[in-house]
Amino acid sequence: MFKILKILNNNGILVMDLEKKEEIIFLGKGVGFGKRVNENVKEIANAKAYRFAKENVRTDSIHTIKSISPVFIEIAGNIIEEAEKKFGTVDNHILLPLADHIAFAIKRMEEGLELQNPFIQEIKVLFEEEYAIAEKGKEIIKEKTGLIISNDEVGYITLHVHTALTKEHISQSMNIAKMIQEGLQYIEKKLQTSLNEDTISYTRLLTHMKFMILRVINDEKLHLDMTGYVLEHFPDAFDLAKEICLHFEKEIKKSFSDIEISYFAIHIERIKSIE
Repeated sequence: MFKILKILNNNGILVMDLEKKEEIIFLGKGVGFGKRVNENVKEIANAKAYRFAKENVRTDSIHTIKSISPVFIEIAGNIIEEAEKKFGTVDNHILLPLADHIAFAIKRMEEGLELQNPFIQEIKVLFEEEYAIAEKGKEIIKEKTGLIISNDEVGYITLHVHTALTKEHISQSMNIAKMIQEGLQYIEKKLQTSLNEDTISYTRLLTHMKFMILRVINDEKLHLDMTGYVLEHFPDAFDLAKEICLHFEKEIKKSFSDIEISYFAIHIERIKSIE
């Protein structure tokens, strides 16, 4: 049995599951039509349920929902549905954080204060599939509001989608993108060149850096040791990789093994060979 707490619009309602004592948002075409606040209903048909993260139940409920226009909650739901089509099951606890972000982005646009995303290029490469979903989100926002968000904002939506697929928080994903950007800039400085973002080697380098950092954060190990080979054949690349990893260590407070540094050096050497 559900008690209706708030009608968002014809396509959304907030209810209380009277048995489980939890609040749920239901989104679906016409789900709010004809419903009344405080009405009890046995079931909610033809609608998708969005539950709240347990740690945020008290802050995510009616108070938060009142501060977000229903259209943005609906847009966020549509973006999650697009992610589910692509990836299968995703964590739909991002509904309100994503809706809140979109609402704030639109408010900034209307005030002429669009937020720049300094890591947009890294985000596009590191989270390519999530970025494609965010681009669909851009079209959904245009359809629902008539406004066209910038690619910088598409990048931020990408991170929300990525969060729904992994255990990473948005702040961690942003920090990894920042670390990678700094690492790339250091490589360019040391090699006295500009890296070609359109090459496969560049994409592989970024992807390797991402998973290397995540492996160290999660205490995962590589087992095939290429250190001796790399030190013999690519000593300069190893030294450069080690310098960058020492900087990364300061960021994540964990050390990078010589095995990780060696594989990183191989990717740097590959970049060097095509410059």
